[in-house]
Amino acid sequence: MDARAFLKEEIKKISKLDGSDLYIKAGEKFRYRLAQNVKILDDNKLSAAEVESLVNQITNDYHKKLLDEKGSVDFALDFEDAGRVRLNIFSQRSELCLVLRRVRNEIPSFEQLHIPPVLKGIAEQQRGLVLIGGATSSGKTTTVAAMIQHINNTLERHIVTVEDPIEYSFKDNKAMVNQREVGADTKSFHDSLRYIVRQAPDVIIIGEMRDQETFTAALAAAETGRLLISTIHARNVIQVFERILGFFPAEQHTQIMNQLSFNLLAISVQRMLTQVDDVSVMPAFEVLTMSPAACKLARESRLGQLAQVMQQGGQDGMQTFNQALLKLYNSKKITQEEAFKASDNPQQLAMNMKGIFLDEAAGGILSAS
Repeated sequence: MDARAFLKEEIKKISKLDGSDLYIKAGEKFRYRLAQNVKILDDNKLSAAEVESLVNQITNDYHKKLLDEKGSVDFALDFEDAGRVRLNIFSQRSELCLVLRRVRNEIPSFEQLHIPPVLKGIAEQQRGLVLIGGATSSGKTTTVAAMIQHINNTLERHIVTVEDPIEYSFKDNKAMVNQREVGADTKSFHDSLRYIVRQAPDVIIIGEMRDQETFTAALAAAETGRLLISTIHARNVIQVFERILGFFPAEQHTQIMNQLSFNLLAISVQRMLTQVDDVSVMPAFEVLTMSPAACKLARESRLGQLAQVMQQGGQDGMQTFNQALLKLYNSKKITQEEAFKASDNPQQLAMNMKGIFLDEAAGGILSAS
């Protein structure tokens, strides 16, 4: 079996169906992610030996070493006439499995991705830290790519990215974009950040905030007057702060929150929802911009009150998930069931749908209609 030719045809199939992922498990029928559902479309399957052969053909020595040492490896491949894919290869029950994520050839615009306009303005800022949160497969990387492309098309900047792996490829436009891949161009996120300021970037993109070392180095880079954008796994804005604090011992929390209050520009967390057609997907965004009130609450570690700031900060582009879900429901983009499923507080969302609005932090009635 020619692994690249085989995968190329599978990628074409996913693209034709506008799907996102292909799952290959030894001895089982292939499964494809279409919108939010994982479906079997045909009887195609590979034996354990065929999966192993496929993996051997598409991995280099570095990937094989990581797979052997860690039981999992991420990388990306380009396929002529079919596009680019991100692959994760991992071991389960001593057999290899693959997950292929299709990377779209063209980077969608803010409007196509339904990204709140406030993030476009944030991408144009000269300095500060921006965190894009969400679960796996929530579209974080694509949102960051849209921000990079907006800068690339409109501003004369030097953008340096550090990714694991590189997904979207950028061509220089008004900006210069240099993309570095962990493993190929640098040993680690932390290692790349140690010297990144010497590369004279205006904008730094870090693929993911994974640990204390990476976050500390990223924050230090932001403090030098650069715009730094990164992703982080978190369910909502409050959990982003909790994830960051979790990187550090308790005695450093006050210092970290103080640094964040001075350097953080915004946090946006997204969730992917199924639209009313049960095929297409639509993101919902919770957004916190660091207004004076938000900065004060961060400095004083009063995280529980940030929900009220987001709820009342619409003029600054802020919104809670419930506000985002209500807008999508009222515009008939998502069903009531989907909105409730995605909400952290479905009881309150149900009241919102009836025109009753509560202070999300204090529980008091703000308005009724």
